[in-house]
Amino acid sequence: MSTPSPVAPARARPSFFTRWASFGRAPRLSGIDVARGLAVFGMIGVHVGVSATFDLADPLTWTTLVSGRSSILFAVVAGVSVGIAAGAGGRPTGEDLRSARLKMVGRAIAVLSLGLALELLGTEIAVILPIYGVLFLLITPFLGMRRRTLVVTAAVLAVVGPTLVGTVNALTSSAGTGGASGAPGVAFLLSGAYPLTVWLPLMLAGLALARCELGAARTAVRLALVGAILAFAGYGIGSAVTGVHNGWAADVAASSLDGAQGSASVGGGSGKGGAVSAADPSAVLDPGSVLSSAWGVSPHSGGTLEIIGSGGFAIAVIGVCLLLARWIRVALVPIAAVGSMPLTAYTAHVISFFMLSAPLSLAPDAFAESSNVPLSWLVCIGALLAGCTIWALRWGRGPLERVTAWASRAMNAAPAPRESVVATGA
Repeated sequence: MSTPSPVAPARARPSFFTRWASFGRAPRLSGIDVARGLAVFGMIGVHVGVSATFDLADPLTWTTLVSGRSSILFAVVAGVSVGIAAGAGGRPTGEDLRSARLKMVGRAIAVLSLGLALELLGTEIAVILPIYGVLFLLITPFLGMRRRTLVVTAAVLAVVGPTLVGTVNALTSSAGTGGASGAPGVAFLLSGAYPLTVWLPLMLAGLALARCELGAARTAVRLALVGAILAFAGYGIGSAVTGVHNGWAADVAASSLDGAQGSASVGGGSGKGGAVSAADPSAVLDPGSVLSSAWGVSPHSGGTLEIIGSGGFAIAVIGVCLLLARWIRVALVPIAAVGSMPLTAYTAHVISFFMLSAPLSLAPDAFAESSNVPLSWLVCIGALLAGCTIWALRWGRGPLERVTAWASRAMNAAPAPRESVVATGA
C-alpha cells in the first residue's frame, strides 16, 4: 500500500505591512511612479483651481507651478514608460521591436477609446487622454531608434514645430479659410489644448531617458542637474525674448488649459506671451506675434521655450524623484501607488468632476476656487492616495491598466509574417 504524499502547507499571504515595504522594489523604478503620481496630482490641481499669481515669498502661491508643467511632466514620464515597456530600458530590435510596436498600437486604441468616453461625459475638463492615444500610435516608428537619434529628433521638433504650426495657422487665417477653427483635425492635433508639436518631442525625450541607466544614482543626479539647467535656460531666455515677467508661473487664470476654463487658440494655448488669437486677423499677420507664439514660455503657450523650460523642469523632477525613491521609498509608497495606475486615478477624478461639479452638479461648489490651496484639491489627493494604495497592495495593477495590458496582449497575439517565421528558423 502506497504512502500518500504529504500535502504542502498553504503559503501564508504576506501581511499588509510586508506588501507595503516591498512595493516598488527593483527592478521596478519607484521614482518613475512617484513622478507620475505627482503629475496626476498637479493636473487635478489645475482642474479644481489654484492660485493665479506666483509670489516666491509666499509658499501657498507656489501651487501655481502645476499649471502646464504637470501635463508636461506626465508626457515625459509617459515616454519613459513607453521605453521601459518596449525594451526594459534597452533598444528593441527584430521580433522584440515588432512585438513592442504591436503592443503600443493596442495600448493606443485602449487609451484613445477611454479618452473619448471621458469626453462624452461633458465635463469642462480638457481631457488629455485622446491626444495620448494618438501619440502612442505616432511613437511606434521611433521605438527602434538609438538614444542620440531620439534626442536630436526631439530637439528638431521642439524648435521647428511651434514655428511651423504658428506660421501655417497665420497664413490660413489671413487667407480667410478660418485657420485651425476651419480645420477640426488641425485644431485637435496641432493647435488645441495639447498640440503634437509640444507633446511628441516631450515623449521622445522621455523615450530617450528610458535608454539611460535610470536605476543608478549617478543618472538621477545628472537628470536633476541637466533638467535644472534646461529649465533656467528656457525660462530665462523666454522671459527676455517674450517680455513675460515670470515664465515660471505666468497668469494661470489666462493659460489654464489643463483645467476647466481652457480654450485653444492659434498657437496651441492662450495667456500672456502665448498664442495669437485667430479672431484678430491683424495680429495673426504680425510676424512678431507669430514668433511670440512660436517661442512662447508661458504655461500652455505651446512655444519652443516652454518646451525647453518646462521639459527641463520635468526632467529635473524625475531625477529628484529617482533619488528620493532610493532613500525613502517606503514613505513614498502612496504616491507611487497613484503613479502605478495613472489611467485609473485620472479617470476617477474626471468622473468625480462629472458627478459633483458639471454636468450632474450634485455638489456644484465642490471644486470652486476658494484659496491658493483649494480644499477640494487636498480631498482629491487624499482619496486617491488611500484608494490607489489599498488597491495596489491588495490587487496590484490598476483596473484600467489591466484593460490596456489586455489590449496590448490582444494586438500582439497576431501571427508574425511568414518571412519573419522563416528568418527565425521556426
